[in-house]
Amino acid sequence: MTRLTTARLVLRPHAIADEALYRAFWGADVPQIEGVVSIAPLDPELAFARLLRFLGHWSAFGFGPFVVEELATGRIVGEVGFAHMRRGNGEDFDGVPEAMWKIDGALAGKGVATEAVEAAIRWFDDSGISQRTVCMINPLNSPSLAIAARFGFRPFRDTTFRDSPVRLFERIADI
Repeated sequence: MTRLTTARLVLRPHAIADEALYRAFWGADVPQIEGVVSIAPLDPELAFARLLRFLGHWSAFGFGPFVVEELATGRIVGEVGFAHMRRGNGEDFDGVPEAMWKIDGALAGKGVATEAVEAAIRWFDDSGISQRTVCMINPLNSPSLAIAARFGFRPFRDTTFRDSPVRLFERIADI
């Protein structure tokens, strides 16, 4: 099992034993960025379906999103990694792994997202799974835009997703 450890975090694949903590993480009210549609909070059924989706992702593809835990407490504080989401954004987007990140809003500005995303990208690049990755961000979500820019994602198209504007980004790794 892939397990990544940073100074403050543990990144690992999802486990069925995570259900209660995962539901709490995704069920929590999240700080909203004006104009940005968030998928959270998720009701228990949708959180469970998401958990199962990502459990299966590792089996099907050999990679997937990681649960992010605080090293000191074991509390789930995020989800980062790569997945095939098949969002209908065209083969130049849907045909390659999509980077994703969500960190507990209470940890905003503390470098947790940067630390987690950096570990996930380093692992993904070292794995040699795909040189090109993509991500999708609402153009008003400045914290996520900053993370994308920091790790070399460059915009390549604007579109809509679920009736909201989004910007599509790509990253070409040196692998």
